[in-house]
Amino acid sequence: MAAPSITDAALTAGSKIGKYFSIVTMVPTLFLVLWTYLLIKGDAWHGEPNLKALGVRLTEWSIPQVAWLLLATFVLALFVHPLQFATVQLLEGYWGSSRLALGAMRLRVAHHRKRAQRLADRVDELDVLIEESFESHPAYSEDLDEETYHQLVDEYLDSDSANHLLAHLVARDALQASHERYPVGRRIMPTRLGNTLRRYEDVAGVQYGLEAITTAPHFSLVIPEPHLAYLRDSRQLLDTTVRLCFVSLLATLITFAALLTDGLWLLVTLVPYGLAYLAYRAAIAAADEYGTAVSTIIDLDRFVLYERLGLPRPRDTDEERRYNAQLMSLLRWETTATTRYASLSNEPSSSRQLYRPTKRIR
Repeated sequence: MAAPSITDAALTAGSKIGKYFSIVTMVPTLFLVLWTYLLIKGDAWHGEPNLKALGVRLTEWSIPQVAWLLLATFVLALFVHPLQFATVQLLEGYWGSSRLALGAMRLRVAHHRKRAQRLADRVDELDVLIEESFESHPAYSEDLDEETYHQLVDEYLDSDSANHLLAHLVARDALQASHERYPVGRRIMPTRLGNTLRRYEDVAGVQYGLEAITTAPHFSLVIPEPHLAYLRDSRQLLDTTVRLCFVSLLATLITFAALLTDGLWLLVTLVPYGLAYLAYRAAIAAADEYGTAVSTIIDLDRFVLYERLGLPRPRDTDEERRYNAQLMSLLRWETTATTRYASLSNEPSSSRQLYRPTKRIR
């Protein structure tokens, strides 16, 4: 009777801790535990894997075995869970300050700077080819102003006359999308995931004078619950794909160690490595989704933030940027920064009621 109680405890412990822990940590860790279990049951640590013995042993599942596997998953997940932030940073390209780490970062940043430049150059080349094709069209004239020129180019590309440019248009759009994942040159990171996240760090809210990194904790405390749920779901997707990549890389190392002397069996290492690669590419896509969520939250809820901070509502974007220049200084703990707070009369009615004197009962 002890085994079912252990099983029940292992199955429900993750949900009792929280949905985030169950999805982001428990499920990926279960994959790592099961993969290691298959290597052990297949005798991979004692010689070449024995698929026949593995097949027989997999038909001998028992409740105690399931319970112990789930318990091992839960215990391992507890130790892995606090490493989530460090794992994201590792995949972003924050590799430390040692000489080896700095050297690796320098090489990877140089690689991505060259790649970003190649993408930009290729986009420019395709734009030139497209413009040269338009200039041979009867609609082109040398005395066209810039606005009319671009309008006629768009009309030309929408017409059947530009069908021969289809390959160029598809290639330009694909290359442009890849280039837009990069931040400006001085801010380029060693990895694709790092570059995607840093780009959103740099551009989200910049049109209002807001810094996404500085204001993100404040937004999370004041935005409406539906918006917060959207933001959490986007972050959870990013964290899940990062954790899947991390445990797949661990499975790759374990498989490599188990099959190192087993000849062609070493190719099995490509299975968890391929899953790690797929998870990493999924993490890049999830980073795009998360960055879009952060940008959207700033667009929709920045006035809620201003109100909760007691700031006046700006009359236009120019005034908003001037206010936010001082606000960012304050939120960065710069004691010399100053800003003007909203007067009581500018507060919403629900807030003004807190200061309204009560009427006497006669």
